[in-house]
Amino acid sequence: MAGNSSAYGWRGKILKVDLSSETITKIDTQPYADRFLGGRGIATRLYWEYVPVTVRAFDPGNHLIFMTGHLTATGAQGASRFEVVGKSPMLMPEGFCYGNMGGYWGPALKRAGFDGLMVSGKADRPVYLFISDGKATIKDAAQIHFKGVKQVKEYLQEKHGKKTHFITTGPAGMNLCRNANLMTDNEGSATGGFGAVLGAKNLKAIAVIGTKSPLVSDPAVLKELNHLTIKLNKRDTSFSPYPPDQIVRIGKASCFQCGLDCTMRSTFRTKSKKEVVRKCQAMFVYFPWVMGRPGEPAETASDATGLCNDLSLCTMEIFNIVHWISAGYKAGYLSDGQTGLEIDKLGTWAFFKDLCDMIAFRKGFGDLMAEGLLRAGETLGLEAKKLFANEVAGVGDGATYSAREYLMNGLLYAFEPRQPIAMLHEVSRTIGMWVMNLQYPGSTPVSADVYRKSVTKFWGHDKAWDLNTHEGKAMAASRIIDRTYVKDSLGLCDSCWPLLFSHHTEDKVGDSTLESRIFNAVTGKKLSENELLKFGEIIFNQQRAILLREGWDPEKDDTVAEFNYTDPVQSVFMNTDVLVPGEGDIVLNRKGKTLDRDVFKKMREEFYQLRGWNPETGYPTEEKLNELGLSDLRSVGQ
Repeated sequence: MAGNSSAYGWRGKILKVDLSSETITKIDTQPYADRFLGGRGIATRLYWEYVPVTVRAFDPGNHLIFMTGHLTATGAQGASRFEVVGKSPMLMPEGFCYGNMGGYWGPALKRAGFDGLMVSGKADRPVYLFISDGKATIKDAAQIHFKGVKQVKEYLQEKHGKKTHFITTGPAGMNLCRNANLMTDNEGSATGGFGAVLGAKNLKAIAVIGTKSPLVSDPAVLKELNHLTIKLNKRDTSFSPYPPDQIVRIGKASCFQCGLDCTMRSTFRTKSKKEVVRKCQAMFVYFPWVMGRPGEPAETASDATGLCNDLSLCTMEIFNIVHWISAGYKAGYLSDGQTGLEIDKLGTWAFFKDLCDMIAFRKGFGDLMAEGLLRAGETLGLEAKKLFANEVAGVGDGATYSAREYLMNGLLYAFEPRQPIAMLHEVSRTIGMWVMNLQYPGSTPVSADVYRKSVTKFWGHDKAWDLNTHEGKAMAASRIIDRTYVKDSLGLCDSCWPLLFSHHTEDKVGDSTLESRIFNAVTGKKLSENELLKFGEIIFNQQRAILLREGWDPEKDDTVAEFNYTDPVQSVFMNTDVLVPGEGDIVLNRKGKTLDRDVFKKMREEFYQLRGWNPETGYPTEEKLNELGLSDLRSVGQ
């Protein structure tokens, strides 16, 4: 095995579990890795092969597909992520979707001997799957069937030991709430309604213990590259939205084998001495209403995140639900009698707990909300939908970092079945760091000059930086998409990768070759940056084929939400004044701007051309599919 380069980074098998027949089999990883790299790529291909168009999200024939990457559990920095793919009950209509999770479960699965896991069927009773060093067994879950994530953790670790890592879903998932998350043992989550898919299969949890790491081709080079990555990544991670006299950040909440400075996950201590892990958007699920209520402690906002995690409710969807309820009361559309809530308590713990319990356990008004806002809107009608914020979407926020402020983001939204948050971050963080440097010179490495140099290098066009012209945006979007698909396939974390800029390079510009060099050190291969990114294009076209097969219509679906063209942008997270760089040191402002329809059309036409797609239909051409080794996809849409 040690002499076989294809074995480096992998354990060689993907576990396949059919809960209906209680059949457990294995398939080989390598044929898929050779063509689709890993993580997102392999999971997407497996979906293509195993999930028929006619299958509904809650049908036994839907597969939940979990896949790690080449770098998972090798010691590579920021490589604890894994991908989950399946048909989403949250989308309307139901369809292909994906999520990305971190922490310890992915590395544990690989250390247990498996690169991935596919689950299909439906158990005839509540069960959980236990995987330990090459073996998988189906176990009874009656005692934890409707329990919250915290109680599941206590149960599984008492039964199997403290080194047990797991994926589970709370009461929301077991009650088939369409907005139910998958949750890990350290506050990791994936939206898309995959928690409800787990519930539909009568599968409460997937617990894993693994003790053997995969082989690495050149450990010495990997160690050097890890040191370099840690050095280049060094930065300030002290961000906290909470009032410092009530909740303080006390450190990182690192994932498996990761020594990077993480901006996503932090450990906080509350005034009542609770220590909690909180991250990113989830911190804000109830934050505006708590902070807008005089005298309400900030701990209520932190506890609200914890409650959503324990029940496994999507914090993006819950934020939108609270916003809609608030708007509904203000407009006279909703009342306490209709909702069973007390609106004068909005911002308190009691209000939020009552609402979440109603949704997770499908009680009263909560039963309708458990179907998700999009479906609730179809049930309630136009008057209700008029009160929706622009953020309301199928999966994720629909307006965060929109095309109105950052033009290429229109293309990132237009071709994905859900909010492409990792792609959007590549743009928004770079601009956000530039804005911060404007306000506090030297606080970030991103001056206007560094911004231009960095994005020209990473996004492949000398006009990619200019957010007031369509020029270069199709190329920028193509590069961002391909790099993100590769990142998700290697198992690399969105918090740290790609490394576009750094305080610790001579010109402050990041290293675009690090991913390929680390990949080569692990696998023994010799891929260039562009050769590695080619896998991103392959996976993107595989996903495109799935979407087209499931009814995606390029003419009406390759676009952005209507508000981009009609509602002027007023503010952006990390960039409240909607500033963008101009020539030299000129600072421009996009506040009050909308997306011009002709500009988007030009970007899309150029994107089709760059991708080798038919400019009239938006379908990949036969020549392009042959070039990518995807000739078996030619029948789709032809």
